[in-house]
Amino acid sequence: MHRVYFDTNEGCVDRDGYGLWLDTSREDLARIPDGPRDGMMVILYMTDELEMEAVLAFDSERNVWIALPVPGTTKYAPRT
Repeated sequence: MHRVYFDTNEGCVDRDGYGLWLDTSREDLARIPDGPRDGMMVILYMTDELEMEAVLAFDSERNVWIALPVPGTTKYAPRT
């Protein structure tokens, strides 16, 4: 699965998902061969914090990709 950066503080949207409008998110999406697609599974990550599986959906009103988390897939980085 492709990994896409997100930030829980910068990307919350009203559809229980996260907006992928940050520069690093857009760069990660651009690396997906043939581009992102609605319904594509990805791994969302926050460096040294957490990761989770999510489903991509394009929000045409905002002209941005949204990641809808899959419940029960969140993994937290170990605290040192």
